[in-house]
Amino acid sequence: MKSYIFFCLALLYMLSCKNSTSQDANYKAFVGARIIDGNGAEPLEDGVLLIQENQIIAIGSRDEMEIPDQAEVIELTGKTIIPGIINGHGHVGDVQGISGGHYSSATIEKNLSIYAKYGITTVVSLGGDQEEALPFRHAANQNPVNRSRLFIAGAVISGDTPAEAVQVVEKNHEMGVDFMKIRVDDNLGNATKMSEDVYRAVIDKSHELGYQIATHSYYLEDSRKLLEAGSDLLAHSVRDLPVDDSFIGLIKEKNIGYCPTLTRELSTYVYEDTAAFFSDPFFLKVYRKDTFRPLLDPKRQAQVAANRSSQIYKRQLPTAYSNLKKLNEAGVPIVFGTDSGVPTRFMGYFEHLEMEMMAEAGMQPMDILVAATKNVAEYLNLEGLGTLAPGHFADFIILDANPLQDIRNTRSIIETYIGGRVVEE
Repeated sequence: MKSYIFFCLALLYMLSCKNSTSQDANYKAFVGARIIDGNGAEPLEDGVLLIQENQIIAIGSRDEMEIPDQAEVIELTGKTIIPGIINGHGHVGDVQGISGGHYSSATIEKNLSIYAKYGITTVVSLGGDQEEALPFRHAANQNPVNRSRLFIAGAVISGDTPAEAVQVVEKNHEMGVDFMKIRVDDNLGNATKMSEDVYRAVIDKSHELGYQIATHSYYLEDSRKLLEAGSDLLAHSVRDLPVDDSFIGLIKEKNIGYCPTLTRELSTYVYEDTAAFFSDPFFLKVYRKDTFRPLLDPKRQAQVAANRSSQIYKRQLPTAYSNLKKLNEAGVPIVFGTDSGVPTRFMGYFEHLEMEMMAEAGMQPMDILVAATKNVAEYLNLEGLGTLAPGHFADFIILDANPLQDIRNTRSIIETYIGGRVVEE
């Protein structure tokens, strides 16, 4: 039935094209691949993905699809096509190498190009965004070249009083953002946590202005209160305690996405020794040893090993794993994100590492792919993105191996397309 529907859509489009006077339709037909559309359905074997310019026109099986005579045909037998990966919690524009403090248009462009090289076709930057990011927003440029699409949240909202915090919301609104973001966390007792009256005022004002709001939290009880207050995305794992049935019931009732960001925890302690991924060819295709050499310094590694916060986060990662598994099995929407783009959280590579960690937590490859494509687009309202469907942007990855057999096969990237154009190395 599914292939028949796709065939009908394709046929209707072909018939409409016969009435067009355009002789240069610029079709591309990707033929013979296994197509995983991002919706969680069984993959389409020996499929055809037909695009025109920056959009998907039709999807179907090879024996049912009629390919336009003028189409460029790309033979992909034995390969796999998946939607472009969407990072629902990243940061863009501040980091060069492993150091921050470099916010500029040039850094934004460089960061987005790194994400794109790793098949991350869209990034939702949840905080720290400044006016230099505005020309890069998806709303301003829907046909980026050699870089990921970008959505922004502006400044992370803070304030000691509701009035102070609401003023930041209004400034973000005036600048032109896509989301709002707050932190409700005491950083393991090292900072003052935003009070409930302040974050309720921020959430209410954000909704009044038409924005979804992502919330950084750590503790189970804070996460529960944030859901009750109207948070639209829990932007980190619950890490202090196991989630209980009442929390699961509440997040399901609210139909809110849960963004685990497991690599955020990993980044706090992994450099207490030489990280295994420093020898991974997939990592080294972008990041050179000169970039991460400071992280090999024994003195720096000893400091990480002795750091109180790092070791607490290390001990509590199993709680984050267990909570992710429990929430996913309960049907809570998992929204993929990493918190990469902060110093030592390596953009692009950490997204693939996050998927590997999600598998270690107990998620199946198909569930992970849905979290990293459909769920991000659906629960963050990213229109035209997330799945391979007629009318959506032609953002997809061609893989040499099947990620449903091993999620690490998302690293077998042959080519990435954003808006129908291949990302050049």
